[in-house]
Amino acid sequence: MLLSSIIQSLLSNQDVPYRLVDSANPENLAQTHASMSFLKDPLGIVVAIYNNGHQFDLLTLKALIERPALRFMSIEELEETLLSLKNIKSKPFDKTSASKHKDSNIQLIIDDPMSSQSTVLLVTDDPARRIQVDIWDMQIMIENALIGGIFSHKNNDKNSLAGNMNSNLLEQLKNIDHLPVMPTIAAKLLELHAKPEGTVDDMVRIISHDPALTAQILRYANSALFGFSGQINNLQDAIFRVLSYETVLYMSFGAALGRAFKLPQTGRLGMSTFWKEATYTAALCQQLALHMPIQSRPPAAITYITGLLHNIGLVIMGNLFQTEFDWLNKMLTSRPEQSLITTEQNLFGCTHATIGQHLMQHWNMPEEITAVVAEHHNIHYNGKQATYVWLTQLAGQALSAHGLSDSDEKVISEELCLRLGLSEADVEDALAAIMGENTALDAMADTLCA
Repeated sequence: MLLSSIIQSLLSNQDVPYRLVDSANPENLAQTHASMSFLKDPLGIVVAIYNNGHQFDLLTLKALIERPALRFMSIEELEETLLSLKNIKSKPFDKTSASKHKDSNIQLIIDDPMSSQSTVLLVTDDPARRIQVDIWDMQIMIENALIGGIFSHKNNDKNSLAGNMNSNLLEQLKNIDHLPVMPTIAAKLLELHAKPEGTVDDMVRIISHDPALTAQILRYANSALFGFSGQINNLQDAIFRVLSYETVLYMSFGAALGRAFKLPQTGRLGMSTFWKEATYTAALCQQLALHMPIQSRPPAAITYITGLLHNIGLVIMGNLFQTEFDWLNKMLTSRPEQSLITTEQNLFGCTHATIGQHLMQHWNMPEEITAVVAEHHNIHYNGKQATYVWLTQLAGQALSAHGLSDSDEKVISEELCLRLGLSEADVEDALAAIMGENTALDAMADTLCA
């Protein structure tokens, strides 16, 4: 009864309530039964929980949690694990204890369909007994429990699972007959931008139909970022006295575009997080550009809109591929340290950057925006729109210290600063200015979430 003993030891050490029940009891036969697989790699042990009637898919699990060396544990290793559990008094799932006892570092992952269950019966090597446990108890009491992704399938449905998990979303996107159309206000603003005879009055007429958008522009114009000492009470003043025609047009365009699509409200990729990161990135890109040498300084309006829309591919993914997006959101919420771009590539064969680029091209968006959407995670990009891509990357690095970026680079790049003609002091000053206006920026982000 080795597996049964290990499972009971794990649950007991973690203070997860459980009880042993008779597997032959008719009442128990009708309940959900779950299997547990024990795997190992140099990083430690992984315990996977999935439906007992399903086939476990190790290849998919490896991709989900980015641990390609995982293998099933031998009987000898299981015996050693049980012995170590009896000898170690600290909780084996606790990250602090794991650093002291690497051999007992244990990660729990629960197959997504199982996460919606309440009481389940864990199947072990004891045919007469099941271990009754509440999945919710396991989720809330085990510190590093990971929920998300599907790594099991019905015995006759393996091809379907492989198609879901390993499909290239970009290929699916190319085959969709009707891609989303551009929202009406955004289309009108883009059309206005293309007209040499377009006027401020034309733009105000379009924007004024959206009171929330109007309030957002006025809030930004009244922030201390622009050093205007008076009070801005209408769009005309915001345009002429503070922000400029181009900036207001692009701000309005970006907001109208993004608000047409919805994401879940919660999670690492939820609406609130998305728009907060977008709003801060846009403002910081604009501030960084103001610190650049005047001869190489890009237009403030374009730096704002490229920063605001750099992650628009996530919104497209969340709306066109909702199931896949939900997997991704759950996984990254459970493991905030995990790389977004690597996880996407492993799961879907492409990233939100490539998905966003496809839609930007479909909409004939300005090439500055398209380039940033496509290349903001590409540290080697040196193309025509490099200035905007570099600004977005630098802003992401600076904001990562405040939890406002999905950048994999957490340290400000000296090379990026050099390319843009900026010093680290310039970046720190721009960042301080942005964070000093957090109340206004948070309010703007909340408006976009509404």
